[in-house]
Amino acid sequence: MRAMVFRSFGGPEVLELADVPTPRSGPRDVVVRVAAATVNRLDIEFRQTGFGFAGADFPFPHVGGADAAGVVDEVGSEVVEVAPGDRVVIYPFVTCGRCEPCRNRWPENTCWNYQLLGVQRWGGYAEYSCVPVANVVSLPASVAFQHAACLPISYVTAWHGLVNRAAVGPGDRVLVMGGTSATGTAAVQIARLRGAHVVAVGRTDWKLQRLIELGAHAAVRLGDEGWIAKARDALGGRGATVLFDTLGAVTWSNVHELVDRGARVAVCGRTTGPELQANLLWLYRNVTTVFFYLSGQRRDLVELVACLERELLRPVVHREYPLEQLAEAQREVAEGKVFGKAVVRPWREDAGGAS
Repeated sequence: MRAMVFRSFGGPEVLELADVPTPRSGPRDVVVRVAAATVNRLDIEFRQTGFGFAGADFPFPHVGGADAAGVVDEVGSEVVEVAPGDRVVIYPFVTCGRCEPCRNRWPENTCWNYQLLGVQRWGGYAEYSCVPVANVVSLPASVAFQHAACLPISYVTAWHGLVNRAAVGPGDRVLVMGGTSATGTAAVQIARLRGAHVVAVGRTDWKLQRLIELGAHAAVRLGDEGWIAKARDALGGRGATVLFDTLGAVTWSNVHELVDRGARVAVCGRTTGPELQANLLWLYRNVTTVFFYLSGQRRDLVELVACLERELLRPVVHREYPLEQLAEAQREVAEGKVFGKAVVRPWREDAGGAS
């Protein structure tokens, strides 16, 4: 099969189009012919350095890509849940099934030995991807592959924090820190879908304007003089009841000004730094609930697919790229030129493409 592989960690120049063996399914596996994948910061950081997941013995070549959707091509001998020809999107956390969290049926993202699509195992930047049947979610015909492929990392992460953890709803005042990122953009859309008043904070003017067009009630440029006061004014002169954070350090150095009493804070990123400084006494006296979490659960992906089917939500696709232009797509994401998701198309139209 055709795949974009890298044989060492480094810049986008290490990516190369190659013919590699097509994966075969085990008894409880499915092989998916990938119609669409997307570019995440995770994919870029792993390609650059291994992102703390890869040791000296990491097996190259590697195929990245944590997001993928397509058509089931082959199923294992024990698979009855799906059949060849079924449309699916892949949930990227592959659990071990043996550790204590798995045995106790805790959320998939708590597995001690999880493998992530495109990180510890080959991912979606190839014509085919093989995963356990538990990792595929059925797609109705009305949900386009390019929209489904946007969901597993960015939209699942936003949904898990806002809905599954913070239970955002009507009457909430939501502040999205890092709103111009792909996950932040998803958070703005999801918070609006849930009936909240939404204010986004980010660095890029043209992206902030796009967030207003998506439904944010206000957008504030991070770093402007008085940006905190502007955010509070946009929230009605108060702090947020729900704060969604992808930034880390800059948020936490100002958290006591950003949230209201009894606020819920969902933390899933650290783009301005991983070391946090906050007044613990103030946080617990203010009855602040903080959720630190890693991505989300399969059930979040199921709920998001249902939202797409009912046309309640439409992921933002910046542009589509053929597989061989993956380096360009990753470079544009890394340089901040992309709003929403960059979609990669491994399934060539001349080989029987899909919509």
